[in-house]
Amino acid sequence: MTAKDADGSTPRVFISYSWDSKDHEDWVLHLATRLRSNGVDVVLDRWDTNLGSDLSLFMEQAADTDFRVVAICTSHYVAKANAAQGGVGYERKMITPSLMADLHGNRVVPVVRDNPSGELPRFLGSAKYVDFRGDPYDEAAYYELLQDLHGLEQTPKPPLGRNPFGALPPEEVAVALRDDAARYVQPALDGRVSFNYANNDGRYVIGAGERSFTVQFSTAGYGSIHVVADPGDIKSVALAQGVASPDQVGDASRFDASSRVRTARVGDAVILRNVHNYWAAVFIDEVYIRDTGPTGEPHVTFHYVIPPVPSPEFETEKGP
Repeated sequence: MTAKDADGSTPRVFISYSWDSKDHEDWVLHLATRLRSNGVDVVLDRWDTNLGSDLSLFMEQAADTDFRVVAICTSHYVAKANAAQGGVGYERKMITPSLMADLHGNRVVPVVRDNPSGELPRFLGSAKYVDFRGDPYDEAAYYELLQDLHGLEQTPKPPLGRNPFGALPPEEVAVALRDDAARYVQPALDGRVSFNYANNDGRYVIGAGERSFTVQFSTAGYGSIHVVADPGDIKSVALAQGVASPDQVGDASRFDASSRVRTARVGDAVILRNVHNYWAAVFIDEVYIRDTGPTGEPHVTFHYVIPPVPSPEFETEKGP
């Protein structure tokens, strides 16, 4: 679920945290400020209480299902929640009944901070958390949190297709499956692919949702291959010669993307930008043409990385 205002556009969030230190309180204030600047209506004690305010009444807002709860899980927070101590313990009592009423929900988003073991409070069980350890925290983690609060899926579930056994005569099913474009899709954000580029018009889709890229290959000769920017989801294609890993890519926008076709050799990378301003690096590992391939078929093997945020900055390799 995503808590929103009546107009259905603004997520509302209660931040639950422990007063570990002034530095930690300031860190929470910075995070809350940043979330508000990115369209999240955050409720925070430092903004929404004054001298003489009823703090218990304020904390009872954590039980209001109009709000998501972002729980900043430091080691101190976990200990207080487990022991039902202080404001954190009170908030836990407020939150727990709504969690029990919706065991499959995601009202509470744990954010792990200053917590080496990554332990969560017992009342959150084994909930999936966002890792904000590190100083500064990883921008990809902030992007993941913001996406979730706005109700966007990191890896969207694809639409349900038709049942081929119900839609086709039995003798046509095997042929339809062989020619199905869904064979040529790898939705992970990083991976390795071997592909007969004589099939599917030379197209192979990597990533999913807004992070998907249709990579279109065509024959260029032994050890090299053309990659073109013709698919509708591709904004540009560039060549990074002799680039074999994401940390060598660095800022992907530095590579020239003024041509429709780029010719890559084994050991090069092709840099793609899609219409949603995400970037991908496709590293060419092997290329065979029909006359030289071990199977008598044209073939390309590549590995790729798609950063989770729409930024041209590539850092460490996550691929195979």
